[in-house]
Amino acid sequence: MPVRETMIFDTLTALTRSIRAAFEMRVERYGLTFARARLLTAIGRDEGASQAQLAATLGIETPTLKRLLDALEQQGLAERRALPGDARKHAVHLTDAARIEPLLGFRAEVDAALSEGIPEDDLAATRRTLARMAENAEKLRQP
Repeated sequence: MPVRETMIFDTLTALTRSIRAAFEMRVERYGLTFARARLLTAIGRDEGASQAQLAATLGIETPTLKRLLDALEQQGLAERRALPGDARKHAVHLTDAARIEPLLGFRAEVDAALSEGIPEDDLAATRRTLARMAENAEKLRQP
């Protein structure tokens, strides 16, 4: 029986699972889950974004974001501030206690490890290919 080539889906799933497991091990020491760490990183990249903007950035529902944000507020890592002109909407900010540098450092560490031994031209092609695959994957979400 001929050996079937591994599907891209399977390779990406295995890669994602490995990266997530390593990330979770590192953020555990900060009392974070993978989802909370992702939210902290998103807030750090877009300080003052609204809850709706952060939910869209992370590709999660607003109620899910609210639960994650509630947990980060309880940990003293993030805070909501009313937006001027509409007290019902809130901008999200990191607190002084929130240190996302270790999270960002780990992301850089993973990037370097994944890129090790791969020529820059190949990495550039991979980035373009993965970006296109992400666009194509979005089309799968349409009914």
